[in-house]
Amino acid sequence: MYSGISKIINIYQFINTLYYYKYIPNSLHFIIGYSIPIIEISIGLLIWSKNLRNIIVSLYILIIILFIITLFIHYGLYMPEGCGCFGAGKGEIINYKLIGRDFLLIIPGILFILFRNIHLQNKIIN
Repeated sequence: MYSGISKIINIYQFINTLYYYKYIPNSLHFIIGYSIPIIEISIGLLIWSKNLRNIIVSLYILIIILFIITLFIHYGLYMPEGCGCFGAGKGEIINYKLIGRDFLLIIPGILFILFRNIHLQNKIIN
């Protein structure tokens, strides 16, 4: 949710950050710029819904994976305002450290899926 809210607060800066990702067509910047924060905030809110949690966690993991792929494609590129993950930041070069930092965001989702599967198996056994 923090990521989405920080983008909404300065939506035009986030849309401007998208221009530094060379392979995202300019025609999609506006759509992506408004969609991503809404999706991120929705994930943060809907994850509390027990009925939707499995789908939401899977969507969360998918979005992070797509972003990591985007970072790999742009490896070595200098981003004057950061990668855009958490709003405006200081300039940084996309490297393995930055990609690794974003990869860490997948861990909670993977842990949730693992523990859910263990819990479901224990329910079946008992």
